[in-house]
Amino acid sequence: MRDLVLTGNAENRLRQRGYRGTDIDLLLQAATRIADDAFFLSDKDVTREIEQRRREIQQLERLRGTRVVVDGHKVVTLDHAGRKSARSDRARRWEDA
Repeated sequence: MRDLVLTGNAENRLRQRGYRGTDIDLLLQAATRIADDAFFLSDKDVTREIEQRRREIQQLERLRGTRVVVDGHKVVTLDHAGRKSARSDRARRWEDA
C-alpha cells in the first residue's frame, strides 16, 4: 500500500464503510489526484481502467500457453509450449530411427 500507514480513524472508516485494504492501492493507482493530499476516482478514471484491463485480458488470452526461455537478462526464444515445432518433430523422428 505505497508505504502508507492507516491511522486508527482510517481503519475504523474502512470497516464502517465496507472498504478493504486492497481498495486503497487500487484507488491510489487509478484515481486522479485532486490535491497534494487527495485523490478522486471519477467515472472517466473507471472507464479508462476498465478498458485497459479488457485489453490486458485479451492479451492474456492470446498469450495463454506461451513459453518464454530466458538466459540471464536475454530472451532466447518464445513459443506456444503445447505446440511442437516441425524441427523438434524431425529431430525426434531421427533419434527414434
